[in-house]
Amino acid sequence: MMRKYSWLAGAMVLAFILITGCSNSTADEGTTEPGVNIPSGQEDSSGNGGGSTTEGTTEVPPASESDEKAMLTTADLYKKAEFTVDKYDEEHTMTREALEAKGEILKPFLTSKYFVAKMADRNIALPLQVANKESVTLHPEDMNFSVKENRGDSLLITYTLNLILTDKNGKETRNIPLEGDITFLQENNQWLIQDDTYNIKELQNLVYE
Repeated sequence: MMRKYSWLAGAMVLAFILITGCSNSTADEGTTEPGVNIPSGQEDSSGNGGGSTTEGTTEVPPASESDEKAMLTTADLYKKAEFTVDKYDEEHTMTREALEAKGEILKPFLTSKYFVAKMADRNIALPLQVANKESVTLHPEDMNFSVKENRGDSLLITYTLNLILTDKNGKETRNIPLEGDITFLQENNQWLIQDDTYNIKELQNLVYE
């Protein structure tokens, strides 16, 4: 009888060892795929202190001081292009051709995604609409730009400007203060505008009142 129980106890211990071994093997296989070696210090790509990585893409180098200066210049040129309207008649402001022409002027400054969004919501046409509604030309003055935050793989620029509305006699009819933030991202090795948020209602109220 004792031999029978001794054999049974031995079999149970052996089964326990086999089950435990299989469980550990399965857990190990779920942690690292066979044949994949993770270099030391690269187990986690988060919190790398600058730049970002996406599967299938190259890491974006952080924006340098020279990048910041270039983006400040780009932001200045962009707002001038956006808010300068030299003619306000129907032909130059309210046709599809006028909208598309304005879009082509601004397209080089914008990421492809943001360009599509601005054309879709027709905000590109807003300065043209203001010019037509008020029978004025537009141009920005007293423009100021500064770096608000360098996030490494993106840059936030804050700005202020005065949008001057001028009638056909060259007289200033309105001076609209505008302020906002421009976000730059890299696309095709270029720093381009991904977002521009400002007090747009100041202009929308002129058009839709």
